[in-house]
Amino acid sequence: MRIYRKLSLLYMKKNKSRTVMMFAIVIATVAFMLSIDMIKISQAYNKVEAYKKAYGDYHVEHVDISKEKLEKVENDDRVGYRDNVQNLGFLINKENGTRVELKSFNGENDNSKNYFDRKGQILKGNKPKDNNEIVLDEESAKNLGVSENPIGKTISFELRKKYNLPNGEERLYSENKKFKVVGIVEREYKGLNSSLAGKVEQERGISYTYGDFRGKNIIPKEAITYDVILRFTGNELLAGKKIEYLMMDLKLGRMSVNPNGNYLSAMYSINDLRDLENINKNNLILILTVILLVFNMLNIIWGEYLREISMLRLIGARKRDIRLMVVYQSILLAIIGIAIGIIVGLGITEIGINVFKDTTLELAKLKPKMHIDLDVVSKTITVSVLAIVLATIIPVIKIGRVGCMEAVSNSLKTKNKGKQSKVGNFIQNRLGIYRYMGVRNLWLKKTRTLVSILTISLCGYLIIYTFSSMQDEVDDKIRRIYYKYDMEFKPGISNDVEAFKISDDKIEKIKSIDGIKKTSASFNADTTFIEEKNNINKIFMDYYGIKESEKVEFESYLRFLDNEDIQEKVEPYMLEGKKSKDILGKTDGYINVAVFNSFYDVTKTNTYHSIYKNLKVGDIIDIGVNYHNGDKIEKRNVKVRVGAILKDDWQSYGDSLSPDKFEVITSEDSMKELLGFKAYNNLTVDYKDIDNLAENRKIEKYARKNIPGAVILKESFYNDQKQADKNIFRESMINITLILMIAAISIFCTVKSNLLERRKEIFTMRALGMSAKDMSRMNMWESMTYALLSVLSGIGLATYALFKFVEWNNNAYTNFGIEHFMDFTFPYPQAIIFAVVTLATCIIAVKLANRDFKNKEISDGMRDIDS
Repeated sequence: MRIYRKLSLLYMKKNKSRTVMMFAIVIATVAFMLSIDMIKISQAYNKVEAYKKAYGDYHVEHVDISKEKLEKVENDDRVGYRDNVQNLGFLINKENGTRVELKSFNGENDNSKNYFDRKGQILKGNKPKDNNEIVLDEESAKNLGVSENPIGKTISFELRKKYNLPNGEERLYSENKKFKVVGIVEREYKGLNSSLAGKVEQERGISYTYGDFRGKNIIPKEAITYDVILRFTGNELLAGKKIEYLMMDLKLGRMSVNPNGNYLSAMYSINDLRDLENINKNNLILILTVILLVFNMLNIIWGEYLREISMLRLIGARKRDIRLMVVYQSILLAIIGIAIGIIVGLGITEIGINVFKDTTLELAKLKPKMHIDLDVVSKTITVSVLAIVLATIIPVIKIGRVGCMEAVSNSLKTKNKGKQSKVGNFIQNRLGIYRYMGVRNLWLKKTRTLVSILTISLCGYLIIYTFSSMQDEVDDKIRRIYYKYDMEFKPGISNDVEAFKISDDKIEKIKSIDGIKKTSASFNADTTFIEEKNNINKIFMDYYGIKESEKVEFESYLRFLDNEDIQEKVEPYMLEGKKSKDILGKTDGYINVAVFNSFYDVTKTNTYHSIYKNLKVGDIIDIGVNYHNGDKIEKRNVKVRVGAILKDDWQSYGDSLSPDKFEVITSEDSMKELLGFKAYNNLTVDYKDIDNLAENRKIEKYARKNIPGAVILKESFYNDQKQADKNIFRESMINITLILMIAAISIFCTVKSNLLERRKEIFTMRALGMSAKDMSRMNMWESMTYALLSVLSGIGLATYALFKFVEWNNNAYTNFGIEHFMDFTFPYPQAIIFAVVTLATCIIAVKLANRDFKNKEISDGMRDIDS
């Protein structure tokens, strides 16, 4: 056995250049795959630490759930740590339209200190001992106008709480309350600002009073609900799935879920990077090209030693011994190549996490650390070993079939070769003998040639598919779906929908600013729809966790638009050819409305469902509104007439609200009758020139300063898309470079091997008069044929993939109510770039392979053949 290992090593040394190239490509590929994942996972681990300090380590908060559901959550085996507080409603600041959540300081059998610890907060001051004392967090102190030294101040605001009676009917509690501020809750770690770090949810203002304990109460007992923060047991990387399962199993309702967004987002990315199934598609292509290269190299190396192998078989070597020689080379390649690749990859990772610094860490003032994740290392090793094993299988099988007379039989095959084919005759007659020989050279070893062409084709696929303009088209359409305006101001999580108003003078001021193309103002109110249980889709009730009773009353949207906006924005989405006039004014004494009666189920069916089972135009429906009667708010049930029903694609392309719920849309002329006042709380802005940053910043600066609501900027999303595209471009360019290197090496080795096997023929022709120029012409035709076949196959492969890409997007967005999302566009610029790159690669590879033959004297070449 030892002698065969020595022979195997000897063959590797004799083929030093090919062996070095094989090792270099394996090392580079392993280093690239490992470093890309390790940089990302190190950044994710660093983010986890930053977010844990800033926002706590709980996984999710369930808000406004009943005591019955609270008990189910706390007794669930999946839940480890849990802590609850009573949900007492909202304190409303009518002056600026903001609100803060009011909770009890203690919960049911819980320790309030642990509650704040789990949220990354600390209490300064005292605990509230009665319901006339209050503790504020920093956001709520700002919203209530007491951010400067709040402790000791007295505040008075409206306390409002919506709640449902056992029969499903909604009630509204509203009363002015006075509190003395006795404490302030602060974030223990203030280095990270959520709005700058890309936090998923806006900041919530939360305050705490004594609550409903020991006979003391602040709101009606039937209005009390609960908030609970919890942390799951087991692997927290699976927390996202556990949130979904717990929500569905216990029917908690999607609106109750408030995850620790950034903390979980970083966890998700760690889990994805660890998963063997989640290998980047571009990396898979790179791995496939490595398989092809190793296969080609082993094929070439052992193909040149057929005579030696047949001699070994003649003197008694077993098939198993011969096969083990190939396996031994592959084992060395795997052990040495992967080991060095991992070391190089870790070095690149250390450099990468410092070069590609994460904004979150800079804001948090944390130094980036490299985290060596054994799962990522294991994934890289597994994929690399599997690639080398797959590349080795066919050469092992082929080499084991070599018999004692293989060398003789090969020579006889060559001597007894049949006459030239008709195709060969045609090419030779039309193009000449040397051009014909250049084309013919490719087919001397068809397998090697096909492998080389396939390698370049995969590179072409990567270039054309990755940089196709169709991906930009998808990005643009997604941006238009989610961000229809350049800038939008609306009530945020810290605003009361009805108290928050944008005054007419501020709207006029914004309209007058240079750089504004168009503005549009409207009012979006909270309402409820009221209906018999049997008329509401059960899927909808399960999705939102609605308690089953004879009547269903659930929150929805009530929107007031001016008549011009109704015609422009709403009318195109009306079914049955209805027009804007159909939802203006009244019919038979009922206000006409348009309704969006669909919701998208993301948990089970991944499609749209109706909310009302059999809703049709002309139906009279009940909605619950908050009517402002002077200083008091009255809950009123109003009947309205359905004048139009909107298509499903209103949710995607229309001016819809999120999350998708039942929408009621009518003219602003009906607002006074329904709500008791007329105002605006939503303003959309489109710039004249989105690229005029200086002018646009002035608009944003004024609006942010004067409108205390949520600000939605299309530019922010656009910048996120551009950053993602930059990351993809960077990784893809490294991938493409490595694949081009592999392709060039494969062609170089294939051509050089073919020349060695044809050296007698070539030097005989040189002796008979073939000039160096003729030889160069033959080589050029060989490279051109490689390029042509590679370009055609690469374009074909990429075109097919892009067709499937278009088909996938069209099918996927059908579920969102979009009948046709995009069309196929042939990627001409990318195809031309690929053709030029391929031609250059093939010419260079073939020229290098032919260099030794071109510079060699004829007499030296003939002497080598004889020896």
